[in-house]
Amino acid sequence: MPIRSRSLLVFAAFFLLLVFGGPVGVCLATDTIAIDVGSVYASNSGNEIDPSLVHIQGKLEYMFDYSSYRLLDRKRQRLSKGEKKEFELPDKRSMRIKVLSVEGKKVRLYVLIQEKGKKLLGTTLGLSRGGMVLVGGPVHESGVLIFLISAD
Repeated sequence: MPIRSRSLLVFAAFFLLLVFGGPVGVCLATDTIAIDVGSVYASNSGNEIDPSLVHIQGKLEYMFDYSSYRLLDRKRQRLSKGEKKEFELPDKRSMRIKVLSVEGKKVRLYVLIQEKGKKLLGTTLGLSRGGMVLVGGPVHESGVLIFLISAD
């Protein structure tokens, strides 16, 4: 490679480093987030709280009027802006999540909950990275399901 071409290449790389704060590929990594979906069974059968839910017990009791909360399942997937993925839920239900935007610490998601192909809920959620949204769900056994959706 001639010296002039090499100098131009080094200058271009340095310029991109200054403008974007790092290699070009690193800028896109912030558009990728980890989505965590938890399924909680809430009922009035007993007075137990799942040890893994103790950190949000106050929120659960404030938002919902049940005496028992048990985590049934928790799934985590990485998504990029514009990408959508499906999460399996109890009772042959599913949740499809699409990342609408990632701007700094704010994330916007489109959430679709279905049962046997029938739409139960479709909504857009906005949350901060590290934040959590609790969504009251359908009937399950002698109680209901509550879905925990978080983004990191």
